[in-house]
Amino acid sequence: MTKNAKNSFFSPSKIVFYMLSLVIFYFAVHYMAKLKDIKTLLLEMNPVWLFLAVAAQIFTYVFNAFILKVLLDKDTKEMPLRVLVKISVVVLFVNQALPTGGISGNGYVFNQLVKRQIDALRAFSVLVLESVGYYIAFLGSILFFFCWYAIEHTPMNRIIVYTSIVGFAFYCFLLLIMAVLSNWRTWRTILRRLNRYPKIKRYIKKINLPGLTKGKQGIWKMFLNNKKGTFMVIAIQCCIIFFDALTVYAILKGFHVALPAHVIIFGLLLSLVIGALPISPGSLIAYESAMTYYFTVLGAPVHAALIVTLIFRFLTFWLPIPVGLFLYRNLQHDSNIQ
Repeated sequence: MTKNAKNSFFSPSKIVFYMLSLVIFYFAVHYMAKLKDIKTLLLEMNPVWLFLAVAAQIFTYVFNAFILKVLLDKDTKEMPLRVLVKISVVVLFVNQALPTGGISGNGYVFNQLVKRQIDALRAFSVLVLESVGYYIAFLGSILFFFCWYAIEHTPMNRIIVYTSIVGFAFYCFLLLIMAVLSNWRTWRTILRRLNRYPKIKRYIKKINLPGLTKGKQGIWKMFLNNKKGTFMVIAIQCCIIFFDALTVYAILKGFHVALPAHVIIFGLLLSLVIGALPISPGSLIAYESAMTYYFTVLGAPVHAALIVTLIFRFLTFWLPIPVGLFLYRNLQHDSNIQ
């Protein structure tokens, strides 16, 4: 084996691919029985509502692509919407498989943009504003619907209160991290220390990370330079949350179960808090248990909460796994050609 072949075999993108493959193998071995139950439920579900649930999920990927298109602006001439949709599918897949509040997917976005000749500083600004937009949309949503819940329920369920507080604190923490990482001085310090290691130094140079220190930007300057785009991103992120809630609504209606819209959205937001925490790969068991519990507490029958959890996880997690893995390799191949 030549030295170049060996380096290619152990390149960062290949290592990520191997890790994701192992995660998927773990899922397949331990949770295959659930997929049989999901198949039975899908066959029993009203096909019209099933179509609506699938369509809502497709729109989440399209809207994520629109976020990149809005933030890249003129640079999207080099990246057609088709490529951006592929990236959005992989990003959501990576974020689901490796839950870190969206940070894991950000690294992938940055790598893909730089490989497609987008300036490193520009690519970093895109992922910062995309993340900030999501954090603000989520924080605003969970605060609004928690207040609604607090008005309607006395006394409040302690688990729901604790989850809301943890979710709010967690996303505020992520927002703070993004503010720190967006500062050019932070990257100057980080790069100065990482450059001590030759292999890491070569990779840093390859993806042009030193370019992050040239613009001398911070999160506030990024916002001022793209105020319209940032507000559009926040609005689109709210739409994505709506489409996820619409998926849950369609699943419930497909089994003739009614639940108020604000209850569905709040139950989904609470579940997303658990899904974002780095508990386990894909937040397996924790996410399913949490979603079933929250919807049951919020008024859904136990059997309906179980059905929603199984089908929603299938549409947002299990189904995108093979698609996301295929597109991951496809995008890597395309970027290498470029």
